[in-house]
Amino acid sequence: MASSYGRNLVTRAIQKRDKTRVALRKTACGIVLIDGLPFSVGVESDGAASSQGVMFTITGKSVDDGSFKIHMMDVTFPTTAGTKSIKRKPELYKKKDGKYVLRCLFSEIKIPDCNAAQKNERLTREQLMMQASTNQVVFRFTPEYKSKDNDELMINIYPVGNPIDGSVTEWVTATSDHDFFENGGLTELLQRGKGK
Repeated sequence: MASSYGRNLVTRAIQKRDKTRVALRKTACGIVLIDGLPFSVGVESDGAASSQGVMFTITGKSVDDGSFKIHMMDVTFPTTAGTKSIKRKPELYKKKDGKYVLRCLFSEIKIPDCNAAQKNERLTREQLMMQASTNQVVFRFTPEYKSKDNDELMINIYPVGNPIDGSVTEWVTATSDHDFFENGGLTELLQRGKGK
């Protein structure tokens, strides 16, 4: 029986051959949401272009009980004239199952074709790297988290045109401990990564 990891690799390889598939990939992401400290996560195109926008969501137990909040998001994204930054307040949306999701729609974000940069063979390696950094969408916010317990939250960022298999999903720890790493937080995260 094939492993889950192997099936995911095969699925991703097949999807990459589909030039019409709109998708995102992670470029960077923090690993801990610490109360009162800035956090950021970045994505870029991993498929076809789309003008339908991007949705950012966070779900988890502490979103449901109201102990985790985001008051404002700052998003930097590429445009035809360079990059642009906007601020937006996420909404707390109640799902059909009674749970909540913090979500924020950015309909003005246009996802470029991920192969557009590769089509220009005259660009140097440095120019390609600079172009890649200007193609990123970066979400920044300062979380408010007042619980004494740590919680695992799911960040999901997806193109509105393909929310199912075009999304980027990250699990991150939320804590109110400002000295999380000094108090053994890194060890906790490493052990969780090993499945202990």
